[in-house]
Amino acid sequence: MTIELDDSGWGDPIGGVFIGVLRIETNEYMVKEIEVTHFQGPNFTQKTFLTRGLELVMEIFRCLQVTLDEPIHVCRGAVLDGVREGLKAQNYQVIPTKIEGKLQELVEANFVESLGRLGISDIPLVSGKERFFRQLEWIQEDLKNREQYAKTGWKNWPTKIRNWKPKWRRKQQNLLGQPLIIKLGGSIISDKTKRSKARFDIIRQLVSEIASISSSPIIVIHGGGSFGHFPAKEYELHRGGRSKRKRLGLTETALEMNRLTQYLIEAFHEVQKPAIPIHASSVIVALDGRISHMDIESLREFLRQGFIPVLSGDVAADTVTNFTIISGDQIAMYLARLLNAPRVVFATDVDGLYTADPKEAPNAKRIDVITPDTLAQVFDEIAVGVAAETADVTEGMRGKLNEIFKGLPKNCEVLITDIRKPGTLQRIAAGKSVPSTLLRHSS
Repeated sequence: MTIELDDSGWGDPIGGVFIGVLRIETNEYMVKEIEVTHFQGPNFTQKTFLTRGLELVMEIFRCLQVTLDEPIHVCRGAVLDGVREGLKAQNYQVIPTKIEGKLQELVEANFVESLGRLGISDIPLVSGKERFFRQLEWIQEDLKNREQYAKTGWKNWPTKIRNWKPKWRRKQQNLLGQPLIIKLGGSIISDKTKRSKARFDIIRQLVSEIASISSSPIIVIHGGGSFGHFPAKEYELHRGGRSKRKRLGLTETALEMNRLTQYLIEAFHEVQKPAIPIHASSVIVALDGRISHMDIESLREFLRQGFIPVLSGDVAADTVTNFTIISGDQIAMYLARLLNAPRVVFATDVDGLYTADPKEAPNAKRIDVITPDTLAQVFDEIAVGVAAETADVTEGMRGKLNEIFKGLPKNCEVLITDIRKPGTLQRIAAGKSVPSTLLRHSS
């Protein structure tokens, strides 16, 4: 038998360090956390994390009944120096190496899950600058109460990191300009009651309005409508799985979503506006249904070159459930945070949310502003489900509102409105008010 041993969190400013052990042949896996207190104050200076790490590894070894004749492949990271030396002293066959593959993914997932429990959302699974600075942003939002979760023993914590401000992200935005993110509802651009039926007249109308904007970069995201939701619901793809039937269902859903995206790209081409598809399934890794990492470098570059990137809700690889469905709503809010977008527009066929269907109830009242504090009341006032004859795996309006507030950055607002009326989108891009329902953090 062969044992692999890896860590995650050593280079992250928040939380402890997770140590995972995997027996390759049997897939037996256990993980333990070196508590964050070992990376604070005198504990860090005295490197108590080295002895604590060895204690935790020995606990795992006892549970897994690891024997001396099993080769132990240990990551070369400095946080595991005590583990390597301690295991050698006990006559284990220690082989320092670079750990990649399944164990690395498992331990990283455990660490990201721990950040999620603290309330840090949308953390990339892959360590790096984006994950690092996302944690610092979270600390700065409430430094007084959140500093207790930080690795404050780091030498440059009190002099540099503690006082960090998100200048790097602002610098990137200055080079690019703040984008306007437009989410086209699947029920607007397709007939959700009929499988794979596009509304080409509406698509052309919306694209014409979007193409008229030249004051800021534009990102378009569309929902699945009757293209994605039918196969996704039929194969229950939001639950993940491993069977061949599920995998074929995944392929079918991806094909249908690509068809709808292609219709939008063709419409942009007709009005001579450069647009490019960015397939979410190729750039997103999910963790139990939530975006864990999204590679947006190509999207940034296309924006700089004057293209309109077009994305959609899509299937995505998931490190917990194998694959999942990522809604266009989740993608829109994730990009809003990454790109510091001041406004996200959710395009519907009415100018906001109403207490009843305004097409059938003349006395229906529009809800002008929704905040987290008023969300429960809104759910009581409006019909939040979807029609019985439609297929939707993203929970209708209730799911949409919850998704928006789950990912809404503090400096961003969301408008739910009808952008088909000429000039509406231009006013939004200019920062002017339009008839709409506004979603933001405060009233």
